[in-house]
Amino acid sequence: MRATLIGRFLLLAIVWLAVLLPAWYWAAHWLAAPPIWLAGTVMKALFSWVEGFEQEGVTAVLRTLVQVRMPGPQGADMLGELTPEVGYPIYGYGLVLLWAMLLAARTRRWWLKGLAGSLLLFPMQAWGICFQWLRDVALLSGPAGAAYLNYPRWANELVAYGYQFGFLMLTPVAPILLWLLFNKRFVAALWLEAALEGPPGQNTGPPLK
Repeated sequence: MRATLIGRFLLLAIVWLAVLLPAWYWAAHWLAAPPIWLAGTVMKALFSWVEGFEQEGVTAVLRTLVQVRMPGPQGADMLGELTPEVGYPIYGYGLVLLWAMLLAARTRRWWLKGLAGSLLLFPMQAWGICFQWLRDVALLSGPAGAAYLNYPRWANELVAYGYQFGFLMLTPVAPILLWLLFNKRFVAALWLEAALEGPPGQNTGPPLK
């Protein structure tokens, strides 16, 4: 049975994904630096309660002035400054997904399009990091954090929406949209093949007399 273009692409994408994942994991420390720097710079520029940020391996750490209650010695509570952390792999896996799809589709100048796509993904990864930081500070810091920020309800809802959009939509969908943009001919061939095959079970032969 002849393998379809879609079937070959999916199989090759899975193979390339398995091959590239270890390399991406090994290089994650360096790949995480641009989006973490961008996210931290934006947060520090926009919010006065941000003291700074740093990268610890593949983890983005935000240092804030927001005071929250923390367990102290002998069971007594004490105030401490909130330092939310975000793991880069949560928002960075789209990078390896994009490269795997480019290679599976045998994209012309795949290396150049892969580099361009990687640069375009960095701001989207920074979005996810920023909004997870904001979620942890504005929504998960407890009464003490909420009292310190004193944000209105609509601002908290905006933070929740931005976090969900980054985590559920932007991170998995962005690499696919970039791949579609870089592979218009291949996508057209996939549509043509699907149109020629028709719906499953459709009889394409001559009518019976």
